[in-house]
Amino acid sequence: MKNDLKLAVLLLTAIPLLAASVRAADLAVPQAEAKPKAVSVTVDNNSDGAFASDLKGAEELLKNLSHERKMSPEQSGRYMAKEMEKARKFFEFAKTTLAPHGLSIKSLMKDPDGMIAKGKELVGKDAASWQGYDYLASGSMLKRDLAGAKGNYEKALAAAPDFQKDWYRYMLAACYNMEKDPKKAMELYEGIIEKNDNWLAVKSSYLGASVMMLGKDDKKAVAYFDKGFSLYTPEERIVLRRTSLCDKFRNLEKGPEACVKTN
Repeated sequence: MKNDLKLAVLLLTAIPLLAASVRAADLAVPQAEAKPKAVSVTVDNNSDGAFASDLKGAEELLKNLSHERKMSPEQSGRYMAKEMEKARKFFEFAKTTLAPHGLSIKSLMKDPDGMIAKGKELVGKDAASWQGYDYLASGSMLKRDLAGAKGNYEKALAAAPDFQKDWYRYMLAACYNMEKDPKKAMELYEGIIEKNDNWLAVKSSYLGASVMMLGKDDKKAVAYFDKGFSLYTPEERIVLRRTSLCDKFRNLEKGPEACVKTN
């Protein structure tokens, strides 16, 4: 069951990558700097169940961010407590609401027309069905109908609960990226990263933004790549390392730590 939950949620991050023919990337924890001292905010692996590893990744990223921002121990403690509570609430939402939706999407990944039909059925029953608009948008994206995808992601964004809204902003960013509108896409990516509301959107936005920064700010591109990768679980990283996204960084003098091959 745990694997099903994780697969369902990971699948949600795959749709824009599949549609854009960009394969997801790996990222490992960066930082040549000394690692910050641990703060007294720990993950309870038993109570957090299937998403404990995701919370651990979030905790490590937040520690590094507080270190980068040169927070005092007191500031870091307050920041970590606030952000980790938000992360826990999001992952609870992911377990109870997103995972069932993700499993349903998984069953239709090779049938975009079926996905669209499912969306029409749900929206026909409830004009405020964010899941219905998600089916419509995701099916349209898989068929490379960007206009249809964008229109329905906008509707999903308007109808979705707060924890899910940044996911649809991420999907809209993917659409803008495919439309060669990097300014709009980057604006959405950075907003998602700054808010830290939806961790699926956060880790995906780090990856999307990192590729867009190549050739403009390579150092930041590498840092974003590694930060995003640090949020994926060990199992997800194995899958991500089988992809070709690291090739985009091959010509850099110092690429992402995540792309360094290890035994």
